[in-house]
Amino acid sequence: RKPQVRRMEADEVVQHTVLAISFTVLVVTGFSLRYYDAWWAKMIFGYEGGAYLRGMIHRAAAIVMVLGAFWHLGFLMTTKGRIFLKDMAPRFLDAKQAWGMFMYNLGRTDQVPAMRRFSFVEKAEYWALIWGTVVMVLTGTAMWFEKWLVTIIGKGVMEVFLVIHFYEAWLAFLAILVWHMYGVMFNPHVYPMNPSWLTGKMPKEMFEHEHPAAVSPGNVDKVKRLGLERDV
Repeated sequence: RKPQVRRMEADEVVQHTVLAISFTVLVVTGFSLRYYDAWWAKMIFGYEGGAYLRGMIHRAAAIVMVLGAFWHLGFLMTTKGRIFLKDMAPRFLDAKQAWGMFMYNLGRTDQVPAMRRFSFVEKAEYWALIWGTVVMVLTGTAMWFEKWLVTIIGKGVMEVFLVIHFYEAWLAFLAILVWHMYGVMFNPHVYPMNPSWLTGKMPKEMFEHEHPAAVSPGNVDKVKRLGLERDV
């Protein structure tokens, strides 16, 4: 068996699973409302009472996602969570590495930026998730209580919320389908899959290739002092 490096704690794996399931359900039920004439939407909810069921499932999945967000917020208040947040914080180094990777992809340099615990791509995904969740929760809640809110903020504002909710959903869906899936599955260096989202661990060889700057002696010492079985 290949040596493994712990990338996610069991708690984080469950958080990710809850997020993945609730997100998938929200995408399917949300787009089936917008594209109700599509064959796949009719196949899932095209029967009598299907529209009502779709709405109930969509709202239930939204509640699960919100609860998952509060769960993650609680995690960020723990010792490991604070370390996670500190390492996930954007830094000027991320901009330098993004530029370095851009130049490498253009063939202007042979040097690949050495990523630490979280690469600039992972940080961008994380903060985009935070932003997207806030936007979707606010606009979704407004539409949930539309009959009451429309008397206060007007129909025009409600229509703006609907547009924002729809296009943010498309943005999130494409970001996961194209960007995230490539990073964890179709990237030649991790293919066929980075297993950390299932087991919390990834092969040591894969980790050292993807995050070479995270295995410096100073970082290893920090891991031992904190009693954490992970890269910091």
